[in-house]
Amino acid sequence: MLDRDGTPAPAGHPHVLAALVARETGAEVEAVHDPDTGRWTLEWTDGETVEGVERAVRAAGPEAARGLHYRRRLSEGTVALGAVRLATSTDGSGPRPPVDAAAVEAFWRDVRLPSPLTEREALLVYGLIYQVHDDHRRNEVEPEQICYVVRQAGLATILLRRPEALTPAELLTARYAGSHGHPAWRYCLVPMDDARLVRAVHADPTATADHLKAALTLTAALPDTPEAVTSRLRARLRHSGCGGQNRPGAVGGNSGPA
Repeated sequence: MLDRDGTPAPAGHPHVLAALVARETGAEVEAVHDPDTGRWTLEWTDGETVEGVERAVRAAGPEAARGLHYRRRLSEGTVALGAVRLATSTDGSGPRPPVDAAAVEAFWRDVRLPSPLTEREALLVYGLIYQVHDDHRRNEVEPEQICYVVRQAGLATILLRRPEALTPAELLTARYAGSHGHPAWRYCLVPMDDARLVRAVHADPTATADHLKAALTLTAALPDTPEAVTSRLRARLRHSGCGGQNRPGAVGGNSGPA
């Protein structure tokens, strides 16, 4: 690699180190110079951890890392995924997990990226980023703006845009969480207890066929459900013109309060 004057840069030059680290880690590493402080910083997005890049630099030469600084930026997708995983890391029995830019940074500190997404996480990440871009009328947003939506609006509104992705318990929780005092659903996607959901449908004269199917799906894993309740749910489902039980899994359709 050539220096600014056209001469070969020494092996310990930050630009050379950035190229070496990029080859070893697969990240696009850039050496950035601050003319005011004279400080050199290796910067990259996602990919290897700071510790991993520091290790690669030290391997290039004992003196190479002296005075060098490091900065791993997080892409919007990685920030959104971290916020989703933090928010959903609770069972709803305690306080909501903190979701802010600092918490997301700490969450990924020792994790190499990109981290694999499940289909459900991909849906939430896409919906979250779309929401934040739309809210701010911008194609690029700050990490804290992404976290703010998770903290203030919650994840349920994003998931409910794709009702086919809801499990039977989630479909019913979306209907009954508000009236049953269950905010963990709105913010953290923690569904209500299955038995409680079955009782809610049983007591709800306006439950639709989809809700009745979802409740019957849950009763299959609840052996203590009174037979009178199960029979009544089946009878109501037949009366609605949709006889039979719904198979376990995602249930389409949604109504009622979130």
